[in-house]
Order: sequence, then C-alpha cells, then structure tokens
Amino acid sequence: MKRLLPLLAAWCSLAFAAGEEIYRFTPSDIHFLERFSLQALPPLPPAPDNGVADDPRAAALGHRLFFDTRLSANGQVACASCHQPQKYFTDGLPRSRALGITRRNAPTILGAGHSPWLFWDGRKDSLWSQALGPLQDPGEHGLAPLEVAQLVRRHYRSEFEQVFGDSADLDRLPKESGGSLFREQRTALNRVLSRVGKSIMAYERRLQLRPARFDRFVAQLQRDSGDRKALAALMSEGEVAGMRLFMGRANCASCHNGPLFTNYEFHNIGAPEPDPAQVDLGRYGGVAALEKDGFTCLSPWSDAGAEDCLEMRFLKKQGPELVGAFKTPTLRNVAHTAPYMQSGQLATLEQVLAHYNNPTPPYYDREQHPSRPHFDILPLGLSEEQMGQVIAFLETLTSPLPEDDPLWRAPEQGSGR
Repeated sequence: MKRLLPLLAAWCSLAFAAGEEIYRFTPSDIHFLERFSLQALPPLPPAPDNGVADDPRAAALGHRLFFDTRLSANGQVACASCHQPQKYFTDGLPRSRALGITRRNAPTILGAGHSPWLFWDGRKDSLWSQALGPLQDPGEHGLAPLEVAQLVRRHYRSEFEQVFGDSADLDRLPKESGGSLFREQRTALNRVLSRVGKSIMAYERRLQLRPARFDRFVAQLQRDSGDRKALAALMSEGEVAGMRLFMGRANCASCHNGPLFTNYEFHNIGAPEPDPAQVDLGRYGGVAALEKDGFTCLSPWSDAGAEDCLEMRFLKKQGPELVGAFKTPTLRNVAHTAPYMQSGQLATLEQVLAHYNNPTPPYYDREQHPSRPHFDILPLGLSEEQMGQVIAFLETLTSPLPEDDPLWRAPEQGSGR
C-alpha cells in the first residue's frame, strides 16, 4: 500500500488536468509518467539461481533450443510454437495448441525476466524452471526427462560442454529410454534438465522491447512539454484522454504500473470461469505446485544459496485472495496479443473494458473452491466514449517488431548473440 501512495497523488494531478487543455502536463505529471516509460525499466534482476543467466554462450544454446521442434514427442513443437516472435511471443489463441490443447493461453515472455513468478498462476519461480514445464507436459512437448537429455546429447553436446564446462552428465545417462535409473543417473539427469532450462532462460532474458509511441511521447514531454505540435504527432487527443483515464479515474494503473505495465502480483478480477465443472483455482493451485516443485530456487539444482531465495522462503501459502487469482499481465503490445484473460475468455479489448466497467463477482462453487474467492475490482462507470479512449491509449503501447534483431527469429536465419 505504501508503494501506491505516491502514485495516488500523481493520479489526482492527471485527473484534474483532464478537464483542462489535453496536452498540458505539470512537472509532477511528467515525473509520474516517466515511471511507465521503457526508459525507466531497471536492469534485469540478478539470477543467483542460474549461474549462466548472462552468459552469451548459454543464450546462443538457449536460442537454438527455443526454436528446435525436435524437443517434442512428434518433432513438430518448439517453445516458439506458442511463443511466436511475430505475435510478440504469444500465439493468439484462447488456449495454446501443441500436442494437445492446454488449459490456459501462452503469456508473452517479453519482460518475463523481471517477474518473480512465471505462468498465469505463478507456479514457477524462475524462467529456467518454467522452461522445463512445457517440455515435460504431455499436452505440450510431451517428452520424458530422459528424452530431453538424450536429445541434448545427440544434437547439442559440444555447445553444452562449452557452456557448462563438461558433458560428463550426458555420458552417465542410458542411451535408451525405459527402465529405472541409478541414483547417480537421476542426479545427472536432473542436472542436465536444469541446465537446459537455464540456457533457455539465458536466451529469453536477452529479448528486448523497442520504444512504443507512448515511450516517445514521454520522451518528448521530458525534452519540451510545451511543444504541443510534437506531442500531438505522437499521441492523438483521444489517446491522451485515454491515458489520463488509465492513470486516473479508471484506476488501471493501480495494478498495471511500471515500465511493463504490471505489478507482477495476483488478483481475482472476476473473469468468466472457463469451465464451471472444473474451476481454475489460479494462484491457490500455483502455490501448491510450487511447494511440490523439484526445480525451485531452493532446490539442489539451483545455483543460489537459500539466503538468495527470498520469494520462496517467504511464499504466501494461504488466504482467500489466492483463490482464483491470476498474475497481472503486462499491457505492452496488448492491442496485438488478443484474446485476453488466462483462457482467452474475452476476445477483444472492448470486451475487456466492458468487463471492468461492469464486473461480475467471481464464480463460486462451494464444492470446488476452498473458500469464497476474494474480489479485487470495482465498477469503473466509464462512458462508451471513455472506454474507447482507454483502448486508444492501450494501442500506443505497441512496440515495433525488431526485424533486424536475430534473437527475434529462428537461429538458422541468423546467429545468436
């Protein structure tokens, strides 16, 4: 709550200014908006649990693994199948399709290196551990752990050895699947798996967003807030009006704040339940999964010490606010990453604004829910015109696709960094 107080003060100024000339901003307004610009994005947080997180050799290996369809049971599914660069590393589907159809859709991985939790329910605490989930999910890549390691041994032995110093673990594993593993082999297998994930994480951490029109608008405010012609060339009156609503009366910025427009926290906003016969418990289920996960920051496969794993050590495990809550998604490129909500329940931004404007309480089934879900939003009370203005503002958050960035395409078409 303390973190929001300075924001609230600035919102008042922005909301007041909405009744005045649309392009007039006070120094306080500009300072407030600077916090949302990509220029304010801090360096990536350290990754003590991944010793190769910032190793370019690991990133190059992760780049190849990310686009490699051989890492799937049918040889047709890669990480890039659901995280497509041309769609801002989403797939545009309500629920992703791989070997089967997943329960939820694929969030973008852009900016994910800043998030303490991964997946909609936060059931992973690092990008490297997150990468291991889909590889082994029967409905996604559908590989057994040993199959992942055997593929690495066949196709990436040299790169693996360059990044991690040796490939002895690969040699300890049986050449054929099936049968039980000795203790030493299970240890080697888990270490190989964690290193596969760590390499993919090293690649994903290098993906960068380019400034959107909103960022250039803020930059113009910083240079010369009185040049209204220059400001109008970057954002229309309707878009600026939408920005003022977003930051002020509509309270969108209470959760969608910072340079990536997310607070990385979990909320139940009463989105329609995708399947009332099998309710989605969201963060409540994510916490339960974290407690069972063998690849967290606190696991033997982490490179961190326990003192580095504060998120896991102080994990919130109980409370109605966890039930049916999902991670606040980034709004960067949101106009091009439909459909919306965890299972694509809402197809358009118009539907999203309509939901926030007149929300329904979360679905509650006494038999399935551990407690009545907490409800985190209030009706906005915006007019049709105002909702359209907020949507217009959201469209200014679209970054240009970096056609010249080799990390945004398969490595066969360009070299990794």
